[in-house]
Amino acid sequence: MNKPEAVGPDLHLLAQSCVVTECSDEMKKSLGLSYDAELPIAEPGSEAEVSEILRNAQERGLAVIPTGLGSQLFIGENPQRTDILLSSRQLTGIVEHSVGDLTMTVRAGTPYSEIQSYLREHGQFIPIMPPTADESTIGGLIGTAASGPERVLYGSWRDNVIGLRVVYPNGNIIRTGGKVVKNVAGYDMNKLFVGSHGSLGFISEVTLRVRPYPKHREMILAHSKRLEDLTALAAWVLASECIPSWLELTNRPSEGLYELAIGCDEVESAARYQAERIRQLASAMDSQVDYVHLIHEEMEQYGLEHRTEWKQTAPDSLLLKAACPIPSMTDLLSLFEREASSRNVSLDYTASLGVGTLRIRLRSNDPSALVETAQLLRQSSEQRGGYLVLEYGEESLKKDIGVWGTMQSGLSIMKGIKQTIDPACILSPGRFVGGC
Repeated sequence: MNKPEAVGPDLHLLAQSCVVTECSDEMKKSLGLSYDAELPIAEPGSEAEVSEILRNAQERGLAVIPTGLGSQLFIGENPQRTDILLSSRQLTGIVEHSVGDLTMTVRAGTPYSEIQSYLREHGQFIPIMPPTADESTIGGLIGTAASGPERVLYGSWRDNVIGLRVVYPNGNIIRTGGKVVKNVAGYDMNKLFVGSHGSLGFISEVTLRVRPYPKHREMILAHSKRLEDLTALAAWVLASECIPSWLELTNRPSEGLYELAIGCDEVESAARYQAERIRQLASAMDSQVDYVHLIHEEMEQYGLEHRTEWKQTAPDSLLLKAACPIPSMTDLLSLFEREASSRNVSLDYTASLGVGTLRIRLRSNDPSALVETAQLLRQSSEQRGGYLVLEYGEESLKKDIGVWGTMQSGLSIMKGIKQTIDPACILSPGRFVGGC
């Protein structure tokens, strides 16, 4: 297979004071490059340097791949061209924090873990904890739209980002949104860049909505040998007066069980009420469901273990992200299990039943079985109005399966926006849906 080559330009011609380092082998692998390829990383220390680099790169026709710490470079198609990695790791720090207004502005290269630690000191947090949260920048998480189980209550980045500063490929700097939560003036441009994978601009600064850290957290872990028991319980919870902060279904094939995590971020009396109400809902069902009750630190530890479990990858595995309408989830999960089992492929998944999204891990020593299973899972998802994206896989598998599938909704609009903002196609060329 021909690998894209990196040209390794003299970055000091693009920005005189820019820090330049060499790309790691792991980063090269994530982009489908050979290990001996020269791929420099530009680490600008200011937004002005970012602007200068992009403007000069566009004039020279150099392809630029925006990144943070590189923890999510493996997501997306291999770029058609790769000349420079443009990293935000020097763009760090908290610009502004309005404790009373529950907003904060940070530079895009700030490690997410540092932001969360700072907010905890002020009794606040950002309620989005994807698997790579502890090793990513805030800009990287927003650029890839990475989310976690808390989305069922708090929403995704599209719901929590209220303002951005973005550097366009021509070096122009724009500001979207504002610094207040209730900002309804003009187009909501924030959503254009959330999940755009660096294909439209370089995010340099982020303004976020933050939340008070819950005074009390509780979680019910419901276990059953039957998938239908727990999806029915989840449907009852959603239809009830309960307000879950987690509604996450995980299969445990080695134990012959399914596990439904139902969280509550409330004052203690409300959390106690919700836990008791969930028990009542389950007892009214004709099923065998066992419970484990977690309180505060135990719930946080469960969340940490869940993130750790779902950021792990291996050479004989695929990591997939899928979605479908909520009413189709039970049927789709059952179908996934049958398709994988019939091909002797190991299947693990964690599904956000209140949102309709799931992450899937497939394992097999037979690459052809992995490819066939992934393709069938994608077809099944798309037939139900959903999608399936390949997040991680060895390069040969990535090529055979394809990353994005046949997403057609809005594709012509996306291509038009890309052509308008980046007519020379220097930002992440070919990485995003439809070659955008």
